[in-house]
Amino acid sequence: MEETGMRTVLLIHGYSSESRSTRRSAMEKIYGDLPKRLRNMKGVGNIVELDLCRWISLEDGLTIDDISYAMQRALESDEFSHLLKRNKGFHAIIHSTGALVVRNWLRNHSERPSPLRHLIHLAGANFGSGLAHIGSGQLARWGREIFDGREAGIQVLRELEFGCGKTLDMHLQLMQADHHLFDAFKVREFCICGSQVPKSMRNLPIRYVKEDASDCTVRTSASNTNLRYFTVVPQSSAYRLSHDEVRNKFRRRQTGRSLGSLDYMIAEKSIPGAAGRPNTPFGIPFQTTHIGKKTGIVFGSDSWQYVEPFLKAALGTSETNMDDYENTAAKFAAWTQETEKKASSLGDEIKRSLLEWYPRRQYEAHAQLIFRLRDQEGRSIEHFDIFLKSVRTSGKRVSIEKCIETRHINRFDKGTITYYLRTKEFKDGVFMDRLDDLADLNLEISAYEPGTKDIIYLPVAVHISGGDLRQFIEHHHTTLVDVTMLRIPSPNVFHITRDTRTKPD
Repeated sequence: MEETGMRTVLLIHGYSSESRSTRRSAMEKIYGDLPKRLRNMKGVGNIVELDLCRWISLEDGLTIDDISYAMQRALESDEFSHLLKRNKGFHAIIHSTGALVVRNWLRNHSERPSPLRHLIHLAGANFGSGLAHIGSGQLARWGREIFDGREAGIQVLRELEFGCGKTLDMHLQLMQADHHLFDAFKVREFCICGSQVPKSMRNLPIRYVKEDASDCTVRTSASNTNLRYFTVVPQSSAYRLSHDEVRNKFRRRQTGRSLGSLDYMIAEKSIPGAAGRPNTPFGIPFQTTHIGKKTGIVFGSDSWQYVEPFLKAALGTSETNMDDYENTAAKFAAWTQETEKKASSLGDEIKRSLLEWYPRRQYEAHAQLIFRLRDQEGRSIEHFDIFLKSVRTSGKRVSIEKCIETRHINRFDKGTITYYLRTKEFKDGVFMDRLDDLADLNLEISAYEPGTKDIIYLPVAVHISGGDLRQFIEHHHTTLVDVTMLRIPSPNVFHITRDTRTKPD
C-alpha cells in the first residue's frame, strides 16, 4: 500500500460557490490559493495530483442525489477512473454542502472498502444551516435571479434545513454495520469548523449569520459528524392498554398531572467513543469564519495559521493505524481548548464594541438536540406538544430549559423539532461548563390528530437523570432522539360483534 499522503486530493466546494464561468479565474474565486498551500505543505507526503471539482448547485431541480451521481460519473470518466482503484485511492477536502455530497456518494456509489481514504470537512454542513431557511425564501430567490441570473437551489436547500429527514437518515445509515464509514468503508473523517463571524456581517439583521458557536453559516455542532443517537419507544405493555386507558392518560397530561414513566423507555443509544464507535477528530480553529479572503476557512490569509495545523494533521494521519487516528482526535481536542483559551484571554483582538454584539460569545459552546416524532407505523406526527421539565432539587442545578436558545420545526417534516442549546457560558474570565451539573429531566410529549376524534396518542413520559442526560448532550455535538408514539384507534373505527341469532347444530 502507498504511504499516507501519496494521494490525489480532490477539492469539493459548497452551496453558492459555483460560477457559470469556465475560466481559470472562476476556480480561483472558489478555492483561492488553497491548492498552492496544499502543495507547499510539509510533512504530509506527496500530493501526486490535485483536482478541483465543480458542481452547479443553484438549479432548482437538482438534488444532493443528482450531484452525488454526477460525482460518480465524473470519477468514472477516462481521465479520472484511476482514482476509483483501491490501490490508488484519493483524499477529499470538502467545504460546506460538499459534506452532504460526498457522504451521500459514499453510501450510494462507493465500493466497500472505499477508494476514498481521508474525508476532511472544512465547515461541513452535515446537520444543516440556518441560512437554508432564508435562502429559499421568495425574496432571496428573486434576488438571485435578478442580480446573479441563477436560481436558488430549492431542492438542495431542503436537505440543508435543520431536521431534514432525508439527511438524518443518511447519517444514520452510515452508522449501521454494513455502511459504517469507519469499519465498512474504511474512511477516516476529520471535521474542522470555525466559530467566528466576518466583520462585514456582524451588523446584518439576520440571526443565522451571527449565531454564537457558528461561523456565519454553519454551527459547530452541525458540522460535527459525531452524532449522538437515542430512541424512545413504547413498552410492550403499552400496546395492551385499552382506548379508554390511553384517553385517561392523555387527559392527565393535558391537565398537567403526573403520568409516571411506565409506558415508554429509552431503547437504543449510540454514543461516539463507546461500544467500539470511534470519535471522529473535530476541531475549532481560532478567528476562522465560513467565507472571506482574510478569515475564511478555505483560503483566509489571516486564519490559515490556525487552520493549517488541523489540515496538516488530518492529511498526515495513518490510513490504517487506529492509534494514530485516536491521537489526531486528541490533537484536535487540545487545539480546540487552545482556541477557547485564546478567546478568553485576548482582549483587543475580540474586544467588545458598543455598536455590535460581544464577539467572545461566539466561542460559547452550543449543541443541537433534535426530536423526531413518528407513530408505530413510521408516519410523522405533526401536531404535538413537547415539554422539557427539569426536576427542581436543592442546590444550584442547571435546568435544560435555560440552555435553550432557539427552536426550529422543519417546514417539510413538521414532526421534527431542533433545539439549539448554549452549553458553555463565559463568566468571570473563563468558559463555564453548564452541563456539569444538569438537573434531572422529565421529558413529556403529547400529540393529537386534528382530523378525527377516533384517534388518540399515548403520551410520552420519560424521566432522565442528570447523569444520563449528560450522555444525551455534548458541546459542539448534534443529538437525534427518534420517538415512537403509540397511535390508538377507538373501537368505533373497527369492531366485531358476535351474531347470537343462530346457534350451531
